[in-house]
Amino acid sequence: MKNLYDINDWTDDSYLRLGEILLEAGKINLFHLSMVLDIQRFKKVPMGEILISMKVINKKDLAQALLVQETIQKRCSDA
Repeated sequence: MKNLYDINDWTDDSYLRLGEILLEAGKINLFHLSMVLDIQRFKKVPMGEILISMKVINKKDLAQALLVQETIQKRCSDA
């Protein structure tokens, strides 16, 4: 499991989707991810918003996961 709050845990990754980051950090499980993806098929709502409304993650965890995603993307585009 990777630490969501330690960017050094994510140095070996290329692009990751938000759900993959939260899953690898242990903030959600496959059941949560599956539920969110099903909800998104019918409602065009961002994943983070759904997970917060379900009380699976909090706003701080979402912000950190998005920061990790942005850092990974930036690192890949700089390479």
